[in-house]
Amino acid sequence: MSTECRLPNNLLILKAGKTRSSRLPTGLFEFHERHDTHLGSQFLIAAGRNLDLSSIITKESDWSYSDLAIAAIETSIALQASPGFKPGARVVVMLPNCFEYIAAFFGILLADAVVVPVPPRMETKALERIIESTEATTVVISSSTKRSVPFGEQIPTLSLTFNETFSSSSRPFPVPSGGGNDLAAIFFTSGSTGGPKGVMLSHRNLLSNARSIQHYLEINSQDRPLCVLPFYHAFGNSVLQSHLLAGATLILDGSTVFPETLINAITCHQATSLSAVPDLVRVLLERTSLGRTELPSLRYLAVAGGALQQTLAIEVAKRISPARLYLMYGQTEATARLAYVPPERFQCLPAGCIGQAVPGVNLEVVDENGRPVATGTIGELRARGDNIMLGYWQDKASTTEKMRDGWLLTGDLAETDDEGWIYHRGRQNAIVKIAGFRVHPADLEEFAVRQLSASEAVAVAYESPQVGTRLALFLKSTNVLTHAEIIARCRDGLPRHMVPSFIRLLDSLPLNSSLKIDRPLLTQIAEQESAVPGTWPDSVPSITKEVSP
Repeated sequence: MSTECRLPNNLLILKAGKTRSSRLPTGLFEFHERHDTHLGSQFLIAAGRNLDLSSIITKESDWSYSDLAIAAIETSIALQASPGFKPGARVVVMLPNCFEYIAAFFGILLADAVVVPVPPRMETKALERIIESTEATTVVISSSTKRSVPFGEQIPTLSLTFNETFSSSSRPFPVPSGGGNDLAAIFFTSGSTGGPKGVMLSHRNLLSNARSIQHYLEINSQDRPLCVLPFYHAFGNSVLQSHLLAGATLILDGSTVFPETLINAITCHQATSLSAVPDLVRVLLERTSLGRTELPSLRYLAVAGGALQQTLAIEVAKRISPARLYLMYGQTEATARLAYVPPERFQCLPAGCIGQAVPGVNLEVVDENGRPVATGTIGELRARGDNIMLGYWQDKASTTEKMRDGWLLTGDLAETDDEGWIYHRGRQNAIVKIAGFRVHPADLEEFAVRQLSASEAVAVAYESPQVGTRLALFLKSTNVLTHAEIIARCRDGLPRHMVPSFIRLLDSLPLNSSLKIDRPLLTQIAEQESAVPGTWPDSVPSITKEVSP
């Protein structure tokens, strides 16, 4: 880490032990009942109602809500006693999905501080920028992630092991004073459509999102979600909050690297739900026994974080039946969820339908002047509700551009039908001009799936040094066409300005830390490898059959 970069005051290393105690301070839960807009207080209330029930189960351990509440309180006390700490301090959390992550998240809130979750293997320069930007006072890690922290030997290190009985007589009890519109967390976007931004979420934002999801997914204390999405991502955090606040049991087992272990984990732990992004669903369909293994405990599979092809949605719904499939749409700026398709309706609705607004959210399709458009007219989708972010961290210009008169401008194009169903029609800022024509890469992706035997296709715009802005097409296919066939079909079925100038066939599409396709990386690949002589589109690079970025 560069010497010019501001270092945090200390590292806090957390280690899970076994508290196995319910000796919590007298009046703890009664006090927090009065803080109905503080997420940390609401967590302790949920814990108080379920003290002896399991909060987290892993392959090796089982922690009760009492264990988790004590660990959160201990973390809060340790933070408040740490060098340079004060209310409102930003605390970076570099942990995978684990007991310590959850204890840290709620402990930070109970200390009236702000959680800044980041991937536990975050690239050094990106970590530097976040620490500089947020002026973080503390970085929370575990012994297994310490090697990922580039400044670990330069600042004081504090350690906390959760294996002591909490004693109210010898330790101060954390009394949060914030809530409602106070800043609770900053989630940095993955940067799939531009540079990462710090999305500021309040206690009210997070609670509103959790309660909305609890309502339409009918979540209760009997649920046992298998949590494979990273908690540092907005979707994974949404799963975490909506279930813990309902007194459910989180299952932390299985690995996306070995996807069959997810099926085993559902069976072993009697998991009732799984939340996934589309690329994980594809993996489950292609590389696991989903549909052949009986999963009687599974109540639903929820998919968000991108569009799932209609054919794949129908197939996965068939394989998990009688469990239900929920297709959802959202953004980090909306604390993850904005719309969902009722499971009984998605098969009879046209492709591209994102359904209806989740409870507590209003959605409208508007023109460039903010006026609602007529049914069947494409405009920009905007949202309003208690789940909408406070704004972007230290970025007033982007906040003003994104939020107007209490509405969040999603940047997504959409239209509605006569029944009020909403249809996603691509990203507004994804539209590019090629040879004077307005082009949306999503149109090329749809063509590739229909006409090029591609199981998956991603199109990105890139800058060619010879001819300017052009389209690159990356294909994942199980039925490979020849080079000549792909070029011929593109030229026969597409207008000239949509024919890709760069094509690559990949064994797998690269994913970022949020398990979404890494479009910036694909753009970079196209720009680096596209120096081909000749005039577009007569010269198209040969397809490399096996390229793995």
